[in-house]
Amino acid sequence: LEKLGGVDKLNQTVNTYESSKLQVENTDLKDHSNIEQMMSAQILGFLCMMLLYAAGNLGELILKEKEEGTFYRLMSTPLSSKKYLLGNALFAYVIVLVEVLICLFAMRFAFHINPGVAYFDLFIILAIFSLMAVVLSLAFGFMASSRKSVSALQTTIFTISTLLSGALIPTTIMPPLMQKIAAFMPQYWVMDAVSKLQQNGSIENLGLNIAILLGYTLLFASIASYKFARNDELRSFV
Repeated sequence: LEKLGGVDKLNQTVNTYESSKLQVENTDLKDHSNIEQMMSAQILGFLCMMLLYAAGNLGELILKEKEEGTFYRLMSTPLSSKKYLLGNALFAYVIVLVEVLICLFAMRFAFHINPGVAYFDLFIILAIFSLMAVVLSLAFGFMASSRKSVSALQTTIFTISTLLSGALIPTTIMPPLMQKIAAFMPQYWVMDAVSKLQQNGSIENLGLNIAILLGYTLLFASIASYKFARNDELRSFV
């Protein structure tokens, strides 16, 4: 110890060594924003399917009133058939929009999920899709002959189309053929719009997506109008 300068020198050297240690901390370098975006995309895909089922109740309601005779009794009153359908469609549309708002509020305030997209833009896209879902339900209501048949038809089409569209299974892991089929599903264009918005896009860049969704809406509205106009049972009451 004397050669090293004594005990005091040794303690000083040890203290200097201890004070010069590097502080090491464990840090998670994973980017949680990508995980949140993927999670929010899957939630919105599942929401699309739920919106279809929620809107599908409109077609079943019309068929229920037909089977019970309520629909035809209403048609014998001064109430016009167009006002009856418009009233039911607006009511169903409001209910579906409320469901959208509840889901978005839950994502934002209950689960604190950051989808990487402005919630207002999400609402606009989902509102357009909800309108299409309501019109599609009207078309089913006039094409089917009973509640059981329309329920089975809607369950089959809604489930299969949602799976094929990439709303529940990402299209990136699908074979090329399935990716092409997915583009024919309305849900695909909702998910594509969400993906574009997550990539720093804006609602102004979604012209094609919105146009296609509105095109589906017009198509289903035309089918519903055609089937409604050819309803022989209804014409006897109007």
